[in-house]
Amino acid sequence: MKIKKILISPQEFKESLTGLEVANAIQEGINKADSKINTSLVPVADGGDGTLQTMVDVTGGEIITETVRDPLGRNIDSVWGKLGDDNSAVIEMAKASGLALLNENEKSATLTSTYGTGQLFKFALDQGI
Repeated sequence: MKIKKILISPQEFKESLTGLEVANAIQEGINKADSKINTSLVPVADGGDGTLQTMVDVTGGEIITETVRDPLGRNIDSVWGKLGDDNSAVIEMAKASGLALLNENEKSATLTSTYGTGQLFKFALDQGI
C-alpha cells in the first residue's frame, strides 16, 4: 500500500483557535483514523487577524506585551511578535491602531492616530531587531 501524505495548512478559527491549534487537532484526528498516514503541519495566514500568532508559532518565537497608545491616545496593552530567529519582528497594526479598539462614535480620521503602531516598532528596534 502506498504511504499517504497529507499537508495540513489551516488558518485560524476566528476568536477560538490559532492556525497551529487547528492543525494539531486535524493531525490528531488523522492519526486516530490511520497512524500510518504521514502529516505535515503548515499553518497559514493572509496578513489579517491571526498573522502575528501564526508567524510566531511556526518560527518558535514569542509574543511580547507592551503598553502603547490606542488611536485616541489612551494607554492599552498591545502585542508584537519576536520571531524564532531573534532577528525579525511581526507588528500587526490592528493590535495598536485598529478600528476594533474604538467605539463607533470614536471613529474619526481627524482625531485618531497610528502612534501606538510606531511605539511597537520602537520596542522591537530597542531589542535589536
